Order: sequence, then C-alpha cells, then structure tokens
Amino acid sequence: MSGRGAALALAPAPDPPELPAAARPRWPAWSGFAAMGAGTGILIAASLPLLPVVLSSVVDGPVGHLALLVLILVQDAAYVGTAVAFAWLRGRPRRWQFGLRSTPLWRTAGIASLVTLFVLGFEVGFVELADVDDGGTDILGTDEGVVAAIAFSLAAIVVAPVAEELFFRAFLYRALRNRLRVWSACAINAAVFSVVHLQYLTEPKVFVVIAVFAVGACLLYEITGSVFAPIAMHATFNTLATAGTDAGYVVPIAVGVLVVSACVLAPVRLGRAPSPFPPLARA
Repeated sequence: MSGRGAALALAPAPDPPELPAAARPRWPAWSGFAAMGAGTGILIAASLPLLPVVLSSVVDGPVGHLALLVLILVQDAAYVGTAVAFAWLRGRPRRWQFGLRSTPLWRTAGIASLVTLFVLGFEVGFVELADVDDGGTDILGTDEGVVAAIAFSLAAIVVAPVAEELFFRAFLYRALRNRLRVWSACAINAAVFSVVHLQYLTEPKVFVVIAVFAVGACLLYEITGSVFAPIAMHATFNTLATAGTDAGYVVPIAVGVLVVSACVLAPVRLGRAPSPFPPLARA
C-alpha cells in the first residue's frame, strides 16, 4: 500500500454531509404555541380528578405530594407528546431534528461548561444584589424521608430538564428559528418559559433569572445542535437548587451526576447526524 493509501485508510470517517436549509424541520413558528395549548388542555383534562386532592387539606401529606408529582409528570408528558404530534404534521420527525444526536464531546462539553458558568454567575450575582427569595423547593414534602427526597429529585432533576428542553428548546425554539433571528427567538422563548413557572409569582424577580437561563439554553442548543447540552445544564441548575433543601445533599447530587453522565454517554449510542440548524443559522 502506498503512503497516500495508508494515510487515507487511517483517516477518520468524515462527518455526515450538511443538509440544505430546506431539509431542516419545517415546523411553523406557531406550532410551538399550538402544541403548548394542546398540552395544557390535556393537562387540565387529566388533572381534574387530582385537583381536589392537591387543593384539599391533605396537600401537606404524602397523598397530596404524590398527586402533585403525578401532575408534574402529566404536564411534561403532555407537552412532549403534543410537540411530537405537531412535528408529525410536517412529515415524520427524525431524532436529530430534536437535537438527539452525537456531537464532538470536548467541544460540546467546553461550550456547555462556559454557558453554564456564565448563567450561574449571573444568577448568583443577581440573587445577591436583588435580594431574591425563590421560596425554597420543598413542594413535595421532601422532609418526609428518603422516598420523598428521591421522588422530588427525580421530578426536578430528571423529568423536568428532559421534558422542558425537548419542548422549549428542541421544538418551540427550533420552530421560532424558522421565521425569526436568533435573539428574537431567544427573547420569545425566554418569555414563554418564564410564564409557565407560575410558582414564582410571589417573587417576580425570579423570572429574570429564569429568562436569562432560557436564553442561555437556547444559545447552547443553537451553537451545539445537541439537546443533550441544555439538558445537562438544566439538570445542573436544578441539582444546585435542590441540594441543601430538605431533600438533603446525597440524593440530589447523585441524581444530578447520573443525568449529566447520561447526557455524555447517550449521544454516543445515537451516532453522528446532521445538526437541526443549517450552517448559516449556526454562524
């Protein structure tokens, strides 16, 4: 074998060819809001049997906490399900269109770390300067034992980051990007993402932190083209918010480490695929 042939044989396989912009998800900009409306309708219909339990006097007991946890799971499942359903209206959706794909590990990890540190630094500084009180995170009675702590940690660190990033970044933001520029899409996404966190109505300053986080998650998804990056950042933030509460430290940190590790390992199994954003969009 010639020297040139040997070099070609040892060269790594090239990345998948970039697709033209027309081959990207053709989801209308309004589809994210339509999916949210449909998901909210499903949530309301499914939660009617649970509302009396949640709003009753036993809300501070294990039955009320379990009902609230079920509502969270129903909400996230409804939003993800309607996102996939509306994506089907424009053809069979592919995994990579939702950012479920492998990307260069060190590049993605480096960008995700920088964005996470920047947003975290803003949050710490803003909370300190503005004297923000987020009201705590003991919404599921995590002071009632290890089982409650595990349930809350799974809901806050696993279910919420996965479902919310798949809906708000992989679907809503990507649909907005079909019509809008990056910053316009980020602003709308951040506004919507803040509004759905109604539990912070008593402390409106928290919405600033949520909005900045949403912008960071959108930019992270835009740059990397991988939804695993914002999921890992989201799980990291929720781990920090949960650790030290009545849930303790061990359970939230252990769950958070597992989620971030999964965000590193899972893309390897999926393999390389085109980015949901065309080269010009990423530039």
